[in-house]
Amino acid sequence: MITVDVPGKVYIAGEYAVLEPGGTAVLVAVDRYLTVSLTPAEGSARRTIATARTGEHRVELTRCGTRSVPADGDSATADALRHVLTAVDLVECYAREQGSGPLGFHLEIRSQLDDHSTGRKFGLGSSGAVTVGVVRALTQAYRFDLDDQSLLRLALLTTFTVDPRCSGGDVAASLLGGWVAYRAPDRSRLAQIVARSGTRLTDLLAEPWDHLSARRVPAPRRMRLEVGWTRHPAVSSDLVELLRHNAIGDGPVFRRFVADSNACVATLIAALESGDDASAVAAVAAAGALLRTVSARAGVVVETTELAALRHAAEAVGAVAKSSGAGGGDCGIALITPTRAAKLHQRWRAVGILPLELEVHQPFSGKGKDQ
Repeated sequence: MITVDVPGKVYIAGEYAVLEPGGTAVLVAVDRYLTVSLTPAEGSARRTIATARTGEHRVELTRCGTRSVPADGDSATADALRHVLTAVDLVECYAREQGSGPLGFHLEIRSQLDDHSTGRKFGLGSSGAVTVGVVRALTQAYRFDLDDQSLLRLALLTTFTVDPRCSGGDVAASLLGGWVAYRAPDRSRLAQIVARSGTRLTDLLAEPWDHLSARRVPAPRRMRLEVGWTRHPAVSSDLVELLRHNAIGDGPVFRRFVADSNACVATLIAALESGDDASAVAAVAAAGALLRTVSARAGVVVETTELAALRHAAEAVGAVAKSSGAGGGDCGIALITPTRAAKLHQRWRAVGILPLELEVHQPFSGKGKDQ
């Protein structure tokens, strides 16, 4: 059995601007995990999947041309498994190009990225995590020796195939671990290359992509990352479309926001790399202010009442805080000295924010566990 534990993520800075080609962000992988277990089906090409989203019963896959679909034809199941099915298809496409025959397997997917008592999501990037987990497990089952950058491209292709609007930052953080500096590729240009007749997945994984960059950066030296949950999930894709549509209506405002956000992220990365915690904290505060300004201009609620309460409570104990990700619910983050963390948790609980008490997930030391 192959078992891969994939961390969730939180955004530190760069939300919304990272959706543009060359847009940048800083994210952190955290120690809540999605686990993908793959058991080879010896002597069989049968493929099955079990996950909480499908009631944990085994869903058998069949092929419709080059696409994998549930054998029972259930469209709701196909929609729930769309990241998984797309990852399977792309890895199998790569396998065919390498001259490998199809493998039979059973995939089991378990997640800590949702609240067990309610099923509500924390906003820790479950779609990115499941994509990374399936890609890692399957490429290991096929015994493909792909480096992190090739795995990143394969996982990003999966994500962009399912949702061309997403940035891919969550994929990079979940795949690399630690604190991650990410620059988004030109997805329109990439789609044109993919659509060309004769394009080989093998070549796409090997060649550079315009703008794409993902690398680990140091954590702050003396500041602790804290994550608070509003207990209210958000639909990120709806918020993203609404803000971008409304803000782009005033083109100069949105272009200025993207430029200012990228400059803010560059300052943050430089501060992390030089060990300048004060400048890193100031950059995170500036990133939060930029988000609040552009969202107000676009008429979109990114910082909800709960997220505002999270921020104000953190500021009251000397922390810097902001919404994380698309906002509209889910999580907020704070950077604070470790000695004040307990006081922050107390303040958060008093205003209805649940401290998740997460730690930074350190980078992978291997490709998974073969049991």
